[in-house]
Amino acid sequence: MTETGNFGELPYDRLIRLVSSDIGSIPALVWRADLVKNEITFLTDHAIPGLEDSIPRLLQDAASAEAILAAQDRAVFARFHERLRQRQPVSEVFRAHGRDGLMRWLYILGTPDPEMTFCYIGLLADCTGLANAILQRGTETGLSEHVELFDNPVFMADIGSRRVCAANAAARAAFGLKTGASGSRLTTLFAANADAYLRDIYERLLFTRVWNGLLTIHDAKGRPVVCMARVRAYDRDGRGLLWFSLNPRTAASALEKQPAAETPAPAVARALAAATDIRGLLRVLMDNQPPERRAGAVMLSQIFIAEGRVAVTGIGAPFESVHDNDTHPYPGSIAENMVLFDLDHVIVEDTTKSIKPIDWALFIPMGIRSYVALPLFVEGILREVLIFCSTAPHAFSEDNLAPYAGLAQSLWGELPRLLPGLPRRKSAES
Repeated sequence: MTETGNFGELPYDRLIRLVSSDIGSIPALVWRADLVKNEITFLTDHAIPGLEDSIPRLLQDAASAEAILAAQDRAVFARFHERLRQRQPVSEVFRAHGRDGLMRWLYILGTPDPEMTFCYIGLLADCTGLANAILQRGTETGLSEHVELFDNPVFMADIGSRRVCAANAAARAAFGLKTGASGSRLTTLFAANADAYLRDIYERLLFTRVWNGLLTIHDAKGRPVVCMARVRAYDRDGRGLLWFSLNPRTAASALEKQPAAETPAPAVARALAAATDIRGLLRVLMDNQPPERRAGAVMLSQIFIAEGRVAVTGIGAPFESVHDNDTHPYPGSIAENMVLFDLDHVIVEDTTKSIKPIDWALFIPMGIRSYVALPLFVEGILREVLIFCSTAPHAFSEDNLAPYAGLAQSLWGELPRLLPGLPRRKSAES
């Protein structure tokens, strides 16, 4: 072990690097992901032969996985990214094609960072020589032990009987769930949702085996509760099961989460009121930003959580080729991050360090290097996200957030006029 003096007093980053330096000859890449900033930092510079350039990109951009992963292992790697986003421990083995033509077995291990709340640390190693040993898995733990790993309400249901077969303490307390032969029925739990909506969920689970969106569930006292839900379908011991992970939403909490805002000049409100379309509104915002004019482009993202998509409209040179209402998946979007982590804004200082699919699919190809995103919640549901973008890295920070938050606040009152389906947001005083 490296000579360090008092080991317990070392700064955390240095401690991580010291530990990673002691793995010497072991082929391993150590990394940390900031899930709020959506950035990944590599704490070692180990290169896996044949995959020198592919591994860092693989960890940053899940969409690039298809190019190098074995077709049968793409779902395994997608499961790793899902666990990372949920800040849950994960260990997976998968195969990747090297540029030298060889197939390698890789082992990835990840866990929430114990020192930094919204960070996740992990290790990726070449385990080709040990693949057979790694694949010898022990006896799986029971369903009840699986769900108790989570603090938020989590339960599993048998597809055949449509009854809850396992539920953690949080789910039992919040929703009064029963398990076993007399387990709570899904039809009763989800009675507040439209039949067509539930059919669409089951259809998506049939073909994609995963669904993310809003579900209304009756709590232990019979009151409907809107939850952000992640649902996965999988098979175990010949049984078809559904996994539900829930995060209850409240209108009050969303309304209270507002970043400090600087009120724009009265002329801004008049110009917004005169705008006749979404692009006109965005042009007013870009023309009235602070004198430094950090934003070279502005985008509005309409959020359709129930449909699993977002629709974006942007102005400015980087977005000249983007059509109005250009559609992207909700999973992996800025909006999903805001909902999952209850964020009142997101600042990405350098998109090239990002692990968000939307950054690699939209912002990076358009030359966007940094941005600040501000949400509009209506009755507890995220409906819109306003994004100020720059082609320079580190253009936005907490120190210059207030003027952009003020412009966003001015915009929200005008949107229902041009987006008829958007309800008006209640003010904090009402």
